[in-house]
Amino acid sequence: MSVGLSIQFLTGRYHATPWEHQVNEGVVEWPPSPWRLLRALVSAYYRLPEQPDRALMLQLLNKLSNQSPSYALPEYTAAHTRHYMPIWKEGKATTTKVFDTFYALPGGAMSPDAVIQVVWSGVELSQAERQLLYQLCHQVSYLGRAESWVEMQVVTESQPCNANPLQDQAANPKAERLKVLAPLTIEGLEGFQAALAVLPQPKTGKVKWKAPADILAALELNIANLHGQNWNGIPGTRWVAYELEPAESKPSRPQPSSSQAPTFARFAISSNVLPKLTEAVSLGERFRQGLMSRSKDAAGEADPIFGGRQPDEVDEVGKGKPAEGQQHAWYLPEVNQRGEIDHVVVYAAAGFQKQAISALRKLTKVWGTEGFKVQTVLVSLGQAEHYSSERQQSQRFLPLGRSRRWQSLTPMVLPRHLKCDRRGQPKYISGTSFQIDGPEHQTLRLLKQLLRHLHSDTALEGCVEVQCAGDLAGDWLGYQGVDDKLLVKARCLSEEAGKDFSGYRWQTFQRRRYHGNGKKESDRGYWLEVEFAEPQMGPVALGYAAHFGLGVFVPMDECASREV
Repeated sequence: MSVGLSIQFLTGRYHATPWEHQVNEGVVEWPPSPWRLLRALVSAYYRLPEQPDRALMLQLLNKLSNQSPSYALPEYTAAHTRHYMPIWKEGKATTTKVFDTFYALPGGAMSPDAVIQVVWSGVELSQAERQLLYQLCHQVSYLGRAESWVEMQVVTESQPCNANPLQDQAANPKAERLKVLAPLTIEGLEGFQAALAVLPQPKTGKVKWKAPADILAALELNIANLHGQNWNGIPGTRWVAYELEPAESKPSRPQPSSSQAPTFARFAISSNVLPKLTEAVSLGERFRQGLMSRSKDAAGEADPIFGGRQPDEVDEVGKGKPAEGQQHAWYLPEVNQRGEIDHVVVYAAAGFQKQAISALRKLTKVWGTEGFKVQTVLVSLGQAEHYSSERQQSQRFLPLGRSRRWQSLTPMVLPRHLKCDRRGQPKYISGTSFQIDGPEHQTLRLLKQLLRHLHSDTALEGCVEVQCAGDLAGDWLGYQGVDDKLLVKARCLSEEAGKDFSGYRWQTFQRRRYHGNGKKESDRGYWLEVEFAEPQMGPVALGYAAHFGLGVFVPMDECASREV
């Protein structure tokens, strides 16, 4: 039998200062010590609406303290924030620098990967003790400092543990050595009490040391007790050495997944306030500027893959002409369930070479729209197919994938004017009720160019536009091949349907680039849906500023519905 706890860090961060360290030293307790875990359970015990008998709580703690647990720990990244706290010093108002060091866990806030498991092997609990443990776990809301929000629950099946109490005969020379604080065993506490009883009495006027009567009494001690009794440590505790097994042949930083040039780089971003999906264009421009500045060669020229311009051909103002074929970098948002951008995918069909890969790895921050810094971490680098297959079950709206159905995540801004006659009346495509260069017509034209440039797919060349009966609110405009087979179709969605899907109205999106040029019909945004006859590999981004986050479609065959 065993007892296991699963602890999910809701913010994706773990803040805790180990014993014998000061908070500004920048040290994080890892893994969460058994002493800290049991203290959290004791605190939860006093918050229960109806407290069980104290003897039952003591029985549970005795069983958990008699054995050092093992841990299943995810990968982590050390990070910190710094700010200046106001203080009053020598009659003057001043500030002092404060460091908040924490471990960032995989996936960020609300991620199912930001979880650790703690396992006491060989510990068997009675039904009453197990029921009490369930109740205590539901009362624990944070672990460590108050900003480390957690959800704790009892699990019956545990993951393989990679941090175990150090045993001399099983020591791994490559393993990382850790030291954490744990409660004494029952036998150890009895020995501590006996040793304390024979020590010389304190001098007159000093408070006598008082050994805790049991493990529960030791866990209940606070700083005032320790200072009042002149303890220089915590009575009833011991240090336990652990060894953390090294990650299995994982590189220290993302590497290309094959011998081919990688086509995508995925960045996790962190900020005091994460940018909203409506700010995708601005964030995309900042990524482009940051990567261009970090990819300059000895002559000061940025890698063309990021700039999207041909260095060998210049226009009338001396700038390189825009690259053709859409093989350069696209900057696409990846959104979380709250409608915030927590990852950015930099995609380039031509692939990133050595100079570009070096720039991707150097990018650690960009500036946000309000002037605050957005920290970036390169978490993946590889082929687009690997990105899609790796995350197709992640229940997130992703810019890359393979699907028959694609739907607008950000509104599409048309690059061409809708066609009208001299009297201002709409011109229609022959045999249909769709306007020439209307949103559906331009979507199909842009799809034809996109497939030809990215995938050398000429299946849509020579197709004719046909009107198809729709199954919902409106009809579809499609491309029909020479064998009368419908290859792809598109339709415009209502404003409410687009808002329900993305969480925002199209009017709230930034629809103009701050830097650079680009042709567009107006600032009007459209929500669209596209359906292919066969699954099509993305990305799909169409219209004005499509390479910076506007007109981005997401694969619907791989996405689970969500509320923003």
